[in-house]
This record gives sequence, C-alpha cells and structure tokens, in this order.
Amino acid sequence: MLRSNNNRLPTNTMTKIDLVAFCSFLSLSKQIDIFSMLLSLLVVFVALLSSSAIPITIICLMIFILGLISKYYAIRIEFDRKLFKHLTNHMDHLHDELLAMDRALANLKLIKPSQFTSRTIADRQKGVLSLFKRQLILFLAQNCLIIFAVINVIINN
Repeated sequence: MLRSNNNRLPTNTMTKIDLVAFCSFLSLSKQIDIFSMLLSLLVVFVALLSSSAIPITIICLMIFILGLISKYYAIRIEFDRKLFKHLTNHMDHLHDELLAMDRALANLKLIKPSQFTSRTIADRQKGVLSLFKRQLILFLAQNCLIIFAVINVIINN
C-alpha cells in the first residue's frame, strides 16, 4: 500500500481497494484500544487493593497513564479511519474531496491552512500509520510494565 519515496503512488492512481484495505488495517486500532483500556481499568483496581505497596502502585499509575495516552491516539486514528472511509465513496473526484476535507479540517482548526496543497493521500496514510505505531508502542509498554509488576510481586513474595 505505502511504498518507498521513489515508488510512491500518486493521488490519481490510488484505487478504492487500496483505501478499503487501509481502513480495514486501521480498524485494528480499536482492538488495541479496548485491550489497553481493560488493562488500565485492571491496574486501577490493583492499585486500590495494593495501596500499601508503593512500587506496585507507582507501576499501576504508569500503566494507567500510558493507557490514557493510547486512548488519545485511538481517538485520532478512528477519526482518520472515518475520513479515509468517506474517501472510498468518492474515488471519482478524490482530489476535490481531499481539498474539501482539508478546508473542513482547517475550519475546525485541526490542521493549518498552509497544509492544503502539500498533502497527498500517501502522506496522509503515512501520518496515520505513525499514529498507529505510537499507539502500538504504548500498548507494548503497558504490557511490559504489567509483566514487570507481576515478576516484582513474585520475587518479593
């Protein structure tokens, strides 16, 4: 779907199936978000139950904060996924839709007006993939901290 800079697809050769596949890939963010939120809720209960164990409480707080940041990325990814899904229904005039979308995003102050002409569909995909990677890294960090907390409890008991 995304190629290196020298093999990049221009906007006018993007197919509907490319965008549909990309939207389907972005829907994986929802599952990561759900699991991350479950972990965040779990650590809140663990922190409340182990309030006398300061190291575990601190680790739980870190996991919870990572979950909140991950939620922020999940919201942004879902918003972009819906925008890409909208584009799949307007492939015949994709360039006009991208300009209209940029105008709407600028009106909402979500992008700078100077970004109107410089963003291709591939650039937009690259940006969303960057958000997805950040969400995935936060999720992995949450899991690593949970494993660390479990090992810490086992060693100390």
